[in-house]
Amino acid sequence: MAKEISKDLFHLIKSLSKSEKRFFKLTASRRTGGDGTNYIKLFDAVDRQKKEYDERKIVQQEKSIRPERLADMKNHLYEVILKNLSVYHTNKTLEAKLKNMLHYIEILYEKGLYDQCRKLIIKAKQTAGKHESHLYLLHLLVWEINLMRSQSYFGTSEKNMIEIFAELFETTEKFKNVYDYEHLASKLFIKWKKKGYSRTSSDTTEYAKIINDPLLKNESNALSYPARLSLYFTYSAYFSLQNDFIKSYRYAQKTVQLLEDHPHQAEEKTKQYIAALNNLIIEQFNLKRYAEIPVSIKKLRAVSIKSKGMRDTVFLSTNNFELGMYISTGEFEKGLNLVTDIEKELDNKEGIQIMSKEHETILYHNIFQIYFGAGQYSKAIGYLNKILNDTTIDLRNDILCFARILNLITHFELRHMNLLEYVVKSTYYFLNKRKRLYKFETSVLDFIRKKLPKVITEKELIKAFKELKTEFEEITKDAFEKKALEYFDFISWLESKIEGRPFAEIVKKKGAKAIPSQI
Repeated sequence: MAKEISKDLFHLIKSLSKSEKRFFKLTASRRTGGDGTNYIKLFDAVDRQKKEYDERKIVQQEKSIRPERLADMKNHLYEVILKNLSVYHTNKTLEAKLKNMLHYIEILYEKGLYDQCRKLIIKAKQTAGKHESHLYLLHLLVWEINLMRSQSYFGTSEKNMIEIFAELFETTEKFKNVYDYEHLASKLFIKWKKKGYSRTSSDTTEYAKIINDPLLKNESNALSYPARLSLYFTYSAYFSLQNDFIKSYRYAQKTVQLLEDHPHQAEEKTKQYIAALNNLIIEQFNLKRYAEIPVSIKKLRAVSIKSKGMRDTVFLSTNNFELGMYISTGEFEKGLNLVTDIEKELDNKEGIQIMSKEHETILYHNIFQIYFGAGQYSKAIGYLNKILNDTTIDLRNDILCFARILNLITHFELRHMNLLEYVVKSTYYFLNKRKRLYKFETSVLDFIRKKLPKVITEKELIKAFKELKTEFEEITKDAFEKKALEYFDFISWLESKIEGRPFAEIVKKKGAKAIPSQI
């Protein structure tokens, strides 16, 4: 429990913007009583730490903070920061405004100021209705019923009463409808986080069970904007998982368009707009629509974001996409410049904090590819080891499995022949245990384990590479197996070995020839 609060306090402080920190310090001494100075010292000590919480350093640096009181201080500081944030963000979001209005309605009701209470309910309903916030509409309708009952139905006609209950039942149906869609979306995304993209008919069947739900058969089943949004997100994700990128792209476009057609919703639901743009860019990559990607990245970077945590997330996603552009087009030297900037930002105390393991894993995977493509294999394997050595990662089986295969290839490039036998065995064990040993992985493992030891001359090596390339080309005719090329351009790597040309040169030539799909 002590470790949990330490970790939570560290991440909470690191998520604060400069203005939020300033607001905390202006109010903390008054709110924390006589020990206010020590709480601010603890706040500053945690804030100074870069990557993780280190209690030993805090005790050494801040002699006025007694170790026996530290546990209580951390708990209290955590609560004080949350209270400060609550005050700081009052009326800054739709949710905060509606919560405050509900609280004011309750106060006026308790004081018996029913006319004022009714006026505020009408005003709050207009706000909640405009944003299709069904949960708050339900709260407000219940208050209307309470008000009607408390006044013994004085001034309420039968028609008014029928209308209020009709609105309540309609809003209840819409509220349930939204979360019926959310339930289906959640089932799909949870499976995806664990399994990744479909690579077997069994995977496809599992995803199909979700998508064949009657609710998803017709868009008219979605009774509101939030329900339609959830439907579009779900379909876009499903088709992407099935490698049907054209349909996924169309639904990603519809999602972005729906948000942009409701600008007040996009403004209030910034996370949804960011997620929609992220999905659209992913499908633009899948379809090699490279001309569209910079436009979408620019749009994503232009989103107005108040939260530091969300700004950090957008920084990571946009830079991951930009790295992806350089990887796809073979412009690894440009990628190196961007990696330098990213590394500086990650090392900066006031810089980017990675809160999501998935974002961290994808970033390290992309940086690995940049260093690999630039021929800097030692640096490349350093980032690969960040993924392989992190025992807390329990998601995206696809990335973890391919990281193992890429580890083999990078050790080969570094000529670590003595290590390869051990790495092959551990990789085989890992993939077999996770039931991810498919034709593609088997070919790589057999090549390194069985064929390489028999190779003596350069001519024999090139012949072995040609045979492996032919195998890959045949294997990747299978849509499930083809997904391997999304994680690394294995074919271009083999061609570079066969032709004796730089890997980057081959990738760049292919990138220049890429023709976007016509949709």
